[in-house]
Amino acid sequence: QKVTIIARDLPGDSTIDYASPWAGAHFRPSPANTPAEQLEQEFMRETYRQFEAIADQSPEAGVQFIPAVEYFDSVDSTSSTHGMDTLTGLGFIHCRHRKIQLGVTYRSWVLNSPVYLQWLKRRAVQQGIQFIRAQVSTVEDALTVSHQDSTASQADDRIRSVIDTSGRGLNDPSSFPSRGQFILVSNQCDRTTSHHWADGSSTVIIPRPLGGGTVIGGTKEPNNWSERVSEADIEEILQRAARICPALVNQDGGAVDNKPGFDIRQVYVARRPMRHGGLRLEKESLSTHNSDGSNISLIHCYGAGPSGYKISWGVSCGSCCRH
Repeated sequence: QKVTIIARDLPGDSTIDYASPWAGAHFRPSPANTPAEQLEQEFMRETYRQFEAIADQSPEAGVQFIPAVEYFDSVDSTSSTHGMDTLTGLGFIHCRHRKIQLGVTYRSWVLNSPVYLQWLKRRAVQQGIQFIRAQVSTVEDALTVSHQDSTASQADDRIRSVIDTSGRGLNDPSSFPSRGQFILVSNQCDRTTSHHWADGSSTVIIPRPLGGGTVIGGTKEPNNWSERVSEADIEEILQRAARICPALVNQDGGAVDNKPGFDIRQVYVARRPMRHGGLRLEKESLSTHNSDGSNISLIHCYGAGPSGYKISWGVSCGSCCRH
């Protein structure tokens, strides 16, 4: 069957609402206490396995497995990892700092997101998937673009399914952006480090394979549409990063760009596609039909927030298998 991807932004683009290439993508276990969270855990497990295969068979994709350490200043005793410990080697570490309530270590995947996205696109093209650059606001717009495509098969131009992976949905009032500010540095480290502070904020340090530097983040600001970089946030992010991972800091390099110990490549802002209620994964039938009267199904799959890469392979398989 023919597959066509219609998108405003494609691999190689750099826009604030195209969060994928900005991501310091990595795996970290997360609680699974509700049915929705447990479903996402299933997707995470499948994605983890797929990334193991990619890292082994296609190193040029920019996926790598490395150790991870994570600290929590507060702990939810009801949280469950639902079997992620056996898959990832999840273990516990003793923390001497009095404010840290829990420390864990596990095996995480990391990826160089710009490199990985280009690899994915090449693989898709090799399999005959077509890309069309267009901006659409409704499902009907997407149908129109598809029908106007001059390379569409004249023998059978029926559309069987539309999969809505639009990030924040098409005019979904439950969706909203979350502003994130991150720093890409040349400093190298051999593990991911995360710290969840008592004030509810988090600091993450994520190496990018294939010489992609290290991503340090970040901020989470729901409904903040600002594109401006905050100097105060830069200072806070770097100070916290140096505190939780002293080995990251260049002890011999002095001040680089007035930021002691860090060789900053880029400071950037991106908007994560959030949704009240989390991921929307459901199917409906469109009122629009093909010319022969056959139905067109619409599968919604968006609103994953910061978990897009973590559930990507699992949710794509789940969308096809369940619907």
